Amino acid sequence: MSAIAVLMVEDNPGDVTLIRHALRESGPGVFDLTIAENMGAAQAQLSEKAFDVVLLDLSLPDSMGLDTVSGIRQAHGTVAIVVLSGLDDEELAVQAVKSGAQDYLVKGRSDSESLRRAIRYAIERQRIEQAMRLAEAVFNNSETGIIVTDLRGVIVRANPAFSRITGYDARDIVGQPVSILKSGVQDAQFYAEMWRGLNENGHWEGEIWNRRKSGEVYPEWLRIDAVPDSGGRPMHYVAIFSDITFRKEIEDQLRLQATHDTLTGLPNRYLFTDRLKQSLAQAQRSNTRVALLFVDLDGFKNVNDQYGHSAGDQLLMEVAERLRQLVRASDTVARLAGDEFTVILPGLVRKSDASTVAGKIVESLSLPYALDAGPARVSASVGIAFFPDDAQDIDKLIIAADSAMYRVKQGSKNSFAYFEPAA
Repeated sequence: MSAIAVLMVEDNPGDVTLIRHALRESGPGVFDLTIAENMGAAQAQLSEKAFDVVLLDLSLPDSMGLDTVSGIRQAHGTVAIVVLSGLDDEELAVQAVKSGAQDYLVKGRSDSESLRRAIRYAIERQRIEQAMRLAEAVFNNSETGIIVTDLRGVIVRANPAFSRITGYDARDIVGQPVSILKSGVQDAQFYAEMWRGLNENGHWEGEIWNRRKSGEVYPEWLRIDAVPDSGGRPMHYVAIFSDITFRKEIEDQLRLQATHDTLTGLPNRYLFTDRLKQSLAQAQRSNTRVALLFVDLDGFKNVNDQYGHSAGDQLLMEVAERLRQLVRASDTVARLAGDEFTVILPGLVRKSDASTVAGKIVESLSLPYALDAGPARVSASVGIAFFPDDAQDIDKLIIAADSAMYRVKQGSKNSFAYFEPAA
């Protein structure tokens, strides 16, 4: 065991001798004693060497009373302090502890064993106090919200970040049930699973939607830990959470970019394939048809050549909007590439429903376009193929619809046609 470094600040030689003998006597702990006769010398020693504890007289040549405690604290904010005073004054003892001392002993009242114990206890109390101060600083300065509840879920503490995130003042929220934050997004089963995890594992972590004081619902990442007492039984719950609204927005943007065309906002080839796969699976279960319309613009290259690519982009955005207006909410309009679009019509009973939509597409897309660069006109060639009539899988259905569209393209254009198998 390493020696306990003790700095004794005392100008009375007799008191120094008594303490030196007391610390040399046999007993728990080895003590390395250094003497400073005044505050200036003590502060110099503290700046040069690490001490575990300071034995401090309140009457020094250059410092008196509680100023001596303040003087040591200014020199070293975390060293343990045991006041050794000739005054048996309860009020002074209380004030000394409030000023930063860990203990107050009256000279001549303590034997060597009591002094040794007081030193060890003071060091341990200082360590605990320092840990508590650090924990309090983390609690108050953390960017994540922290609340403490009792076992009934009543809030007993909340940090400033909690107020910034939720809008609730900590003074108003203390004493309120934590359910005041519920958004209503999660059902009872969700909270039952949460409490089961807490009871079985002592912690729970996951994404949850809560409500700010303003009523706004927002997503947060939440971790709850049970705080046990000395017997291991839960005493409190500590919940640490962060607002993940920004992260969710980024995730949504990335998901949108991965599945949608950046120019028109329509589903891209990836999402189109997924939607078509789902539609075919549903058609098999319900014994219905799926129509796939392959749409290719006629004369689009002329618009690009006449007005430039920005005008071509504007026209494609207008085409996408017109197609959106012509279909049901359950249908899917997608842009595959360039001026190629597709329309998925699931749940069809009559083939004629597909030709009705195709006719509207041809008519709508052939109407004039008022572009910023000037007026423009295009038309559309539309090919139609059906599942399961024309093809039994995705790839063959796409090929069939494309084949029907190509036949229109090779003929009169500005029309639609059904797939016709090769003779």
